[in-house]
Parts: sequence; C-alpha cells; structure tokens
Amino acid sequence: MKLGIRMYGMGGQGIITLAKLVGEAALEDGKFVIMTEEYSPYITGGWSKADLVISDETIDYPLPEELNYLVTLSQEGLDATLKDLDSKSTVLTEKSLVTVPENMRPRSIEINGIEISKSLRNPKGANIVLMGAFSGLTKTFSAESGRRAITKRFPKYVDANIACFERGYDEGAKYGR
Repeated sequence: MKLGIRMYGMGGQGIITLAKLVGEAALEDGKFVIMTEEYSPYITGGWSKADLVISDETIDYPLPEELNYLVTLSQEGLDATLKDLDSKSTVLTEKSLVTVPENMRPRSIEINGIEISKSLRNPKGANIVLMGAFSGLTKTFSAESGRRAITKRFPKYVDANIACFERGYDEGAKYGR
C-alpha cells in the first residue's frame, strides 16, 4: 500500500495540524510517512496545504506520485487540486465550506465537521472531525492510533478532541471501502 494524500485549507483551520496527526497516527501503526507542507505568507486567511505519502514500505520520493485522497476545508483547495485528481481519487470535504461540482469525476464525500465539532462543544475541532472521517473511510491508520496521536499532541484537550475524532470516524466509516 502506498497512498498520496493532500490536505488543503485556509490558515487558522488547522490543516497542517491535521496532516501531522494523520502522519503520526500512521507512524503509530508502523507505516512509513513523509510530509511536505506549503503555505501562503499570510498566517490567518491565506492557504495552507500538506502532502503526505504513507506506505507499508520505505518511501523513496518525498512527494505523492499520484493523489489518492484530497481532504479539504476550503473551496480553493478543491479548485486548485482538481486537475491533479483522477477517477480513482477520493475527495473528503468540509460540507459547509466546499461546493462539489455535480459532475466531478473523483468520488466525493462531504462531512459537516464544523457543525459536528460545535455540537460537541469543541468549535475548533472540525479538523479533528475530518481526521476521524479520513480514518473511518480509508482505514489508513487504526482508530486506536488516531486516539494515541491526539492524546500525545493535545494532552490538555484529550476528551474534546477524541469525541470529535470518534464522531468523524463514524461518519467516514459509513462510506468506507
């Protein structure tokens, strides 16, 4: 298994944190991971993206050779990446922020992470909801590894973030492969 994943959003949405958590969870499961990140010069409001390669074997090139998944919390992320996707790709979006074209070739799954995180009294947890949805959808890393990565990164906010992860996991699992 070798996956190319792009995570895209706007500064302040926690997209780089999301990518790091996904990578850390995959490492917990013994996978090989490489992540590169880019962002605009604006701290808040500019774009940010991270590309990950996750594999069962040693990785010899630091960028995805193909994008199997796009996880985006911004319309710009979909619009900028659509040309790099094919019919085998899957797009996971924040439903309230991204409009998916009706005739889009890649498979698309819309998750309302913002609404879910607010309902769990963790309004900054939409990225964690999407992390859970990605895990539930792809099984790239186990739910237990996801929980461990969250616990290590956010020891003061474990319960709130685990709740977001688990709700997202349940949502993503509905569409799982």
